[in-house]
Amino acid sequence: MSDAETVPRKRAKVESKVDSADEPASTPYALPDHISYARLAEEFPELQQHLLAASSTHSTIDFGDPNSVRTLNRALLHVYFDLDVTLPADSLCPTVANRLHYLEWLQSTVLVDLPPTREITGLDIGCGASCIYPLLGARLLRCAFVGTEINPESLTVARANVTSNSLDSRIHLFLNRDRIAILECMDQDGFPMPVEDTDGSVFAFSMCNPPFYTSQDERDELSRFKIRAPQLDTSGKSDELYTEGGEAAFCCRMVEESGRLSRKVKWFSTMAGKKSTVAILKEQARQAGAKHVREGKLVRGHTTRWLFAWSFFDQLRFCLDALPCPVDACREWFERVAVELRIKTSAVDDELTTYMCEATEKTWTRQWRRQQKAKTAEDQEIRDGNEPVLLKFTAVLGASADGSRVNMYLEPGYPSNLLMSLYNHLIRRTPQQETA
Repeated sequence: MSDAETVPRKRAKVESKVDSADEPASTPYALPDHISYARLAEEFPELQQHLLAASSTHSTIDFGDPNSVRTLNRALLHVYFDLDVTLPADSLCPTVANRLHYLEWLQSTVLVDLPPTREITGLDIGCGASCIYPLLGARLLRCAFVGTEINPESLTVARANVTSNSLDSRIHLFLNRDRIAILECMDQDGFPMPVEDTDGSVFAFSMCNPPFYTSQDERDELSRFKIRAPQLDTSGKSDELYTEGGEAAFCCRMVEESGRLSRKVKWFSTMAGKKSTVAILKEQARQAGAKHVREGKLVRGHTTRWLFAWSFFDQLRFCLDALPCPVDACREWFERVAVELRIKTSAVDDELTTYMCEATEKTWTRQWRRQQKAKTAEDQEIRDGNEPVLLKFTAVLGASADGSRVNMYLEPGYPSNLLMSLYNHLIRRTPQQETA
């Protein structure tokens, strides 16, 4: 049996209570399902000295040795993501796969709500010395980032990591001078605030890997309840591991602050080390006025992490999925229905897959049909084309595993309930419904 077969590095299992409507965008950067440490060491020679013979046929490393773990993660970042990263011995060493799958969860569960034409900027709370989320995000999501950090030493290393990878134009870092403020560091002088989107938001999402423990004593106590002793070294600075009240208190403060900054970020999110924390955050987000929440679970080996996201914005996307026809037939159906409903459509790409849509009448509603039926010929309005637009949205047509789909993205300033009512009408008029 080969080294690659016997030393699996399986991708984390990500579960979400919200179905993904789109596959993540293709990029050349990804971890393979199985990694041969011996072959990885051939491409990153520094790893060679840390290899251990697990048997006569394959190698491993000592995951309890911090130097080995740091070198392995540097190798993964270098070989698979073209990133040269310094990971200081006294700072938290991020597990690449864990961080990667948080970003993938955001991409498949949260960012699908945003129109494909939107410029994406993310906010990383506590980027650490590695600056791992912004660096991986720039590669995986091809987006810009602002990272905050409360430790000046860590920020210095993070800035060097950004510069060494020529990402200064896409990643901007900020020293949070208030150790209590989490999101509200945006209000401090000098914060690199991105340009506002048309709906007033500046960040598409925020993310955070919070300190999990109140103290080393709590950490030791929790480790005694684990079935298996931790095999992975997780040493780091105290402000990376511990916070007053633990992760629940930290994350609750973040949710509270998000309520005051509700229009600045489309989707707030955080990782959690305890399932009980998510239950607390759901209630906290509800009290803060969040309109939508989403949850996920990331399982890797014997470690489980939970993901939680919340938003104060109206629903942004409605998806007509699994249409049993090719994209060309879907386009014909969409254009025909739009004409029947008096929805003005304008193609914005040469492939005729993206349309800007405007409705000046609620032609799909029962109320409109009753009103039209009650009118006599003399009562019919003469429309001059200058009527006010009641609903504006972008429609994006694309292929799906079952045929095709139509994503409808609400434009800022228009009521989401009106787009929802149109969506419910179109569900009853999909090609399979019309032929049933």
